[in-house]
Amino acid sequence: MILCIWSLIGCERAIIPPRDSLIIGNGAEPQSIDPHKCTGVPGIRIIGALFEGLVTRCQERGGICPGIAKSWNTSIDKKKYTFHLRKSLWSDGTPVTSKDFVNSWRRLLNPETGAEYASLLNIVIQGEEIINGMVPPASLAVFAPNDSTFIVNLKAPIPYFLHLCAFEPLFPVPGEIISKYKEKWTSPAHLVSNGPFSLSHWQPNKNMVLKKNPLYWDVKKVKLDKVELLPIEHEETAYKMFLNGEVDWLFTIPLGKVDIAKKMREYHNTPLYGVYYYALNVTHPKLQSPDLRKALAFSIDRKKLVKYVTKGGEIPATGFVPVSADIPYAGFNRNLYNQDSALFYLHRAGFSKQFPPPKLSILYNTTEGHKKIATAVSQMWKEQLGIEIELLNYEWKVFLQSTKNLKHNIARASWIADYPDPYSFLELAISDNGNNRTGYNNPVYDACMEKSRTMSDQYQRMKQLLLCETLLMEDMPVIPVYFYASNELRSTSIKNAIPNTMGLYAWKHLSFGTDK
Repeated sequence: MILCIWSLIGCERAIIPPRDSLIIGNGAEPQSIDPHKCTGVPGIRIIGALFEGLVTRCQERGGICPGIAKSWNTSIDKKKYTFHLRKSLWSDGTPVTSKDFVNSWRRLLNPETGAEYASLLNIVIQGEEIINGMVPPASLAVFAPNDSTFIVNLKAPIPYFLHLCAFEPLFPVPGEIISKYKEKWTSPAHLVSNGPFSLSHWQPNKNMVLKKNPLYWDVKKVKLDKVELLPIEHEETAYKMFLNGEVDWLFTIPLGKVDIAKKMREYHNTPLYGVYYYALNVTHPKLQSPDLRKALAFSIDRKKLVKYVTKGGEIPATGFVPVSADIPYAGFNRNLYNQDSALFYLHRAGFSKQFPPPKLSILYNTTEGHKKIATAVSQMWKEQLGIEIELLNYEWKVFLQSTKNLKHNIARASWIADYPDPYSFLELAISDNGNNRTGYNNPVYDACMEKSRTMSDQYQRMKQLLLCETLLMEDMPVIPVYFYASNELRSTSIKNAIPNTMGLYAWKHLSFGTDK
């Protein structure tokens, strides 16, 4: 029975007896736990526990700490990185070597892998040519002169390169295991990893169990023995399970329960470097007009949405790139709600309330929160523009595949930065980016972004990125809605849970119950 005290303290969580595992509501069944084939947060979160890269995200916000690389140095021109690897093992007892990184980065870029994050490595010499099938993956300018040295040659100085190395798609994978078991290599019977945890059990759509990896190089700092992850897409169900003591950690809260959750001692709210937006399929005949897309953008009352619908400390979006005190970027920073502008662009597109454009649809993955936001936005579009909107919802994997194949008019989307830099958001609109869910293809925008990658002066580079964002907001293939804040419910027994700006945690520092 759920123990609820409807008073000033809200709804209290049931007291539960001690147990040996931390139970997490992971939101959805992961798309994949192959570092090269996953894009969604549910999978990335798990990969971050199973694998480790050259460097790791420090427990402190914004920092980078040594991972498999114990140290590194750069050339004077910042184009060459030399990583010195520590002695570490895969969970089957074989050594992790620099060749594992060479082969893994080649696999990420190989067109046969189909990695949506392949473009991350187009900053490496020959990376872009490999993606385009012009040269073989072995041409990538990364080298392993010996088992403990990994060398990377970049096309230009990349200010965020080390942060990129802490991102899960750049983690090493066990090449021999993949060659032997192919697509089945991520099953519990075959998966070999090098992170603080190993995969013990996985029953899709039911649960996944991770156990401390005794062969992890820093195992003495790993405080959790066991973690169980539940793929609970229905937020109300997850919320009730948390109150009942069946789940210890939720990364999302039903929108209708945020006000109650705020009064609970388990509630945590943190700004995130992320944006909630709508991805418009600009290849669809209904949405090829930039003016119609801008009419849709300017008719969303974002202040009303975050005040009365989301209620979780979100900030109305003023551009596509979030504002962050940690990053020296001014951003687009304009009021995107203006009824007069909305009607102006609607008329310029050849429509009006009396002669509205064809009926449109919003596609969202199955959660009550996305439904409420889509309902509110569709009502605004109906009232202000006279546009009829159909709401469609798919479960997570189908949703990802549908948006990837542009089988939508308008799709709910969100992006939490992969690394602390505006480029992480703006690259989503590059024509050949694997995470471009809009079909947007503008050579001028692509050239603008390409120029920003080769600029060593950080101030000038930020000015260049602002030019790119301004162009994006003029074409409006994406409609920014709000900048994220994390709203979590976390048992008071969980310690050392310090999120970075991307809302991810250093798994090995987490503890549950009494510290060991």
